[in-house]
Amino acid sequence: MQNRILNFIKDTYLGICFIAILAVLSFIIANTDYVKNIHISVLIIGICLGVVCSFIFLRYKHNLESGINFSAKRLLRIGIVLFGFNISLSGIASLGFKGAFVALIVVGMIFSSGYFIGTRILKLDKQISMLISTGSAVCGAAAILALESVLKSESYKSVVAVASIVIFGLLGMFLFPILINSNIIPLDDTQIGLFLGATLHEVANVVGAAGAITSPNNQDVLESAIILKMIRVILLVPLLLIIAFLSKDTQKGKIYIPWFAIFFLFAIIINSIIEIPENILQIIKTISSIFFGICNDCTRFANRLQKNQTNGLKDIYSIYCIIYFSCYT
Repeated sequence: MQNRILNFIKDTYLGICFIAILAVLSFIIANTDYVKNIHISVLIIGICLGVVCSFIFLRYKHNLESGINFSAKRLLRIGIVLFGFNISLSGIASLGFKGAFVALIVVGMIFSSGYFIGTRILKLDKQISMLISTGSAVCGAAAILALESVLKSESYKSVVAVASIVIFGLLGMFLFPILINSNIIPLDDTQIGLFLGATLHEVANVVGAAGAITSPNNQDVLESAIILKMIRVILLVPLLLIIAFLSKDTQKGKIYIPWFAIFFLFAIIINSIIEIPENILQIIKTISSIFFGICNDCTRFANRLQKNQTNGLKDIYSIYCIIYFSCYT
């Protein structure tokens, strides 16, 4: 047993240390004043930093791959569970049945329409269809990484999905406030909050867009938008369970149960019934962000991308931008 532990540490420590350094750098960059002002999340910073440093991974792949693969699979699930401590059921209850109903309709319609357009109309890969649709419907990059763990899909497919999420998430964050402030989209404060919470996927996008709304009740807009966004995040759990059931191994009759999604729900319940001290809660949220950054540093994708260039990845990406825009609107 001791030898197995030592061998595991020997095989993985370089990769874990390398990816941890990138994740901490991502977290530091994401918390600078400039990046905070433009509301780009640590997940997006992690992707960019990972791509920039991908040449290191390609050069030292033999030494780094085991640790990076371990980080991507195990630490991701821990990060998702800890992310549950960002959500409280009491806050969600303030929107009542209307908010829950809107979130349910949005998640269901975006996922089903995105999957239908991708697989039936454009005849594209089913897993990419699921990944892009889930990211659009629920919570962006975090949902994509969670579903990747369930589907056990190739990494390059997640890169396609996350890239689409980044482009159109930032587009929506800057475009929607302009349309709302100019009354091209005429909505009252409550409707603005519901609209932003229902259409934008990353929490950072929601915060950025709501903060740009010129309204005397801006804080109310922000709160209702974030609460509706959190309801969509909670719907990740049943969505993962449904996809796991539909993707079961028909030959062996086995169903993969994403237990991390269940524990994510438990974390939400614990945060709702127990008053956790703010400093401890902040530590948990920080660890969650760092773990997401670790899993989102795309150095582990670099080699996969290089292998799959002949598969028309650029064409798939271009088409899926169109699909994402269709779902998004």
